[in-house]
Amino acid sequence: MHERMGEVVEWVAGHHNVIATAKLEEFGVTRGERYRLVCSGRLVRAGPGSFRLPGVAPTWIGEVAAAVADLAGAGIVAGRSASRLLHLDGFPESRPELLTERSSRNRSVISSAVVHSTRRAFVSGDLVTVDGLRTSSAMRTILDSPLFEFSRAETENAIDSAIRLKLISESRLRDRVLAQQAGRLNGNRRLVDALIDTGGESHLERRFLAALRRGSIAPPVMQQVFRDGARTIARVDAFFPCGLVVEVAGHATHATRQQRQVDAQRHTELTLLGHVVLTFTYEDLVDRPSWVVDQIRQMTERLDGGRPVSPTVTDSVYIR
Repeated sequence: MHERMGEVVEWVAGHHNVIATAKLEEFGVTRGERYRLVCSGRLVRAGPGSFRLPGVAPTWIGEVAAAVADLAGAGIVAGRSASRLLHLDGFPESRPELLTERSSRNRSVISSAVVHSTRRAFVSGDLVTVDGLRTSSAMRTILDSPLFEFSRAETENAIDSAIRLKLISESRLRDRVLAQQAGRLNGNRRLVDALIDTGGESHLERRFLAALRRGSIAPPVMQQVFRDGARTIARVDAFFPCGLVVEVAGHATHATRQQRQVDAQRHTELTLLGHVVLTFTYEDLVDRPSWVVDQIRQMTERLDGGRPVSPTVTDSVYIR
């Protein structure tokens, strides 16, 4: 028994201090031995089907791992917990959230966990492994967000940050959301609405696209890359076909002298390529979005009206 327990301790140390009943049985620990280990304090019950070692401070990921262990291979980390593991924006540590198929929906898990079930099968790419835990992919997490009652802000954060992290593509997400709506599987209007102003990679860019939509301005190409041979000159926030480049500056931009130098070089090189560059601040988009739209409308009308492609220095301005 002592030899088996040494193997258990070594295994648990690399798995968030959690071990499932089935794994203990693989090590040859019988039901009676488990009972004696718990009574002696050498094992602590974490959930109905999971145990942990004593003397180790509980962690959020350990709690999630215990819930996964309780489902005995029948469930995955999903919802806000998956969003947290995938490093999507705006998801702090919270109650473990898991997803299981309908046939396993009545399994008991650790009391703090939330488990939802689904009829929709898992397809290729729906599952990933993060920190040793079976987790729903960013795509599947977003598709299942209505099950976990994500707020509008949570849904938008998940979409925008997943696009920024290149975990999903906007077009593929749109296709799957619309297909899901047609089949009415785990879908609601909030998820469709959250797609309206996608295309950017941040909440600020979403505000920018929403302002353009309200102002009846056709959406630009987002995250356009400009190159000089193999060298990347700039990856800009928005590019309009008329030659207008728009940057939206959050609080973190232009913070140091070196960053300001890089921004100035980008600005200069884009101007030399014949593009007009306008930059709007966070405050512009939050406090006066209609003014932002008016500036863009005026500039696009000027450029579309037959002006030379190469602008003068005064056309490339930093608007505050």
